[in-house]
Amino acid sequence: MSLPRFIAKVEDNIAYLEDEELHHAIKVKRLKEGDLLEINDLQGNIYKAKIIEINKKYAKLEIIEKIQQEEEKLKTTLYLAVPYQLSKIDEIIDNISQLGVYKFVPVITKNCAIKEQDVIKKLEKWKKIAIQSIKQCKRVYPVVIEKPIKLDKIIDNYQLKIVFYEKEREKSLHDIEMNKDITDIAVVIGNEGGFTEEEINLLLKKGFQKLKLCNNILRMETAIIVGICQINFKFGG
Repeated sequence: MSLPRFIAKVEDNIAYLEDEELHHAIKVKRLKEGDLLEINDLQGNIYKAKIIEINKKYAKLEIIEKIQQEEEKLKTTLYLAVPYQLSKIDEIIDNISQLGVYKFVPVITKNCAIKEQDVIKKLEKWKKIAIQSIKQCKRVYPVVIEKPIKLDKIIDNYQLKIVFYEKEREKSLHDIEMNKDITDIAVVIGNEGGFTEEEINLLLKKGFQKLKLCNNILRMETAIIVGICQINFKFGG
């Protein structure tokens, strides 16, 4: 049986659940003294622990053992053109966390109606969503959330660089040569307004390859899931 996982700091084989983690453990999961659970210290360590004390301020845990984890070899960075509704990113963060995306970077494009400062205001919320989502999908590290950038500031030092583009009708990820040594991938996905030809040309100059996802034009949210799943299937094995 899988044990529930929580976020906590660990010192000298003792951990404490506080605030939201305490509420979730005691009020939602109905855990009690003597129950076992897992702890993620957000430092790359997962532990099996036992509750030894509960009070109104915290639950005290005794570390039983460290659980070995497999290293996530594939590191995919998602550059996403900011959608017209910032609230859409809340669910996107949870989805890409489950799919193993390493880093998320919001991108300001010509068809973006949101101001950069409004995106910055959401960063802390998205970081919290990223941390909470790793408890359910049992990742070791949360998705790295970076500050918004403009399209021309996208870096190009990746082993593989992809832009999924709705006007590309021929080349797909299937046509990319299989290479298991590729572990560092950048993928760019547009918002509801798509990219301009000028923006696509800018990405091509940076070494990005424009690819299609399928024969249909997908919604942004669907394109993200399909695109990341295709990358995981091809390079994450």
